[in-house]
Amino acid sequence: MARFTAVVELVRPRTLLVTPLSYCVGVAVADHDFDFVVLLGVVFHVLAPLAANAHNAVTDLVEDGENVPGRLKLVETAGVRVLQRIVPISLGIMLLLSLAISLAQSIIWIFSVFLVLGYSSPRFRLKGLPVTGMAVFAMAVTEPFIAGALLADSWWEVPHYDSYQPVALGAFLFFWYFAKGIMKNVPDYAGDKAAGLRTIPALMSSQRSAAWVAAVATTVVYAAFPVLVLVSALPDRLAYVGLMTLPAVANMIAMVRARTQLEYNLVGQRDMYVSVVFLGLLLFAWRPSVGSALIGLLAVAVMVWADVSGRDSRASRHLDRTEPELSVPGGGGPTGDR
Repeated sequence: MARFTAVVELVRPRTLLVTPLSYCVGVAVADHDFDFVVLLGVVFHVLAPLAANAHNAVTDLVEDGENVPGRLKLVETAGVRVLQRIVPISLGIMLLLSLAISLAQSIIWIFSVFLVLGYSSPRFRLKGLPVTGMAVFAMAVTEPFIAGALLADSWWEVPHYDSYQPVALGAFLFFWYFAKGIMKNVPDYAGDKAAGLRTIPALMSSQRSAAWVAAVATTVVYAAFPVLVLVSALPDRLAYVGLMTLPAVANMIAMVRARTQLEYNLVGQRDMYVSVVFLGLLLFAWRPSVGSALIGLLAVAVMVWADVSGRDSRASRHLDRTEPELSVPGGGGPTGDR
């Protein structure tokens, strides 16, 4: 039971929601029914971040030793080999699901493998590149949106669009999550610097400077959404989703005022709520229905469950320093003294 609990916390259920939500938004844009094929796509886009989290738990030991020390104990309890096995099993299931969904999804699977493995793998380590790393991170919501928007009634086909609405919304989601990537690396400032990662926050002279950069980027993208709706062919009813600018900005004010690792961590936790609610409202605004509302409410419920039960490897208790000695097969070596 201890091993199972550790694995659940490391795959981070509260972070597995934005990807399937973005996929559902794409499905709504394609005007496709929420049918069994869409359910398969949702499972696909839950498994992708799940595999990525399991993979990152093993590859990010150095920076996690500084940023979230308790995560090392979780990795020790879960077992490195168990976490490593989760990745190919998840990718294999994703391949089978993509073959059942559509040709477009099958092609996208190849790109998904690159996203899962390339972000933090020792060979590519894309997360350590300022712009490239954030661009890859932003694809966590852009790729599923594209997959949903390409879903048609037959396996071979893709929808035909008479406007640039999908392109405009997809571009916004990319820049929106690019800004989120900057924000989510601010709490990891010290550990990323220690690991030699050149993330955008780590390039700043101080964590407070990094917080200001993240706050400005986040405020700009949220404020830009209603403007995008007004100047484009997007449905006018989407503009009310821009109300999420208020909690987003309030959270960024808390970030620039933060001084402790716990305060920065809480900002990151709240930001995920803002992101999930934003996507839930976007889905409901595009397709107002009971089904859309239930999808958004279910996502929020999963987050609340994860936080109340403490099933997350970034829970506040894991910020306390521990000294486990871990050796990763194939690289890394002992990390207990880092």
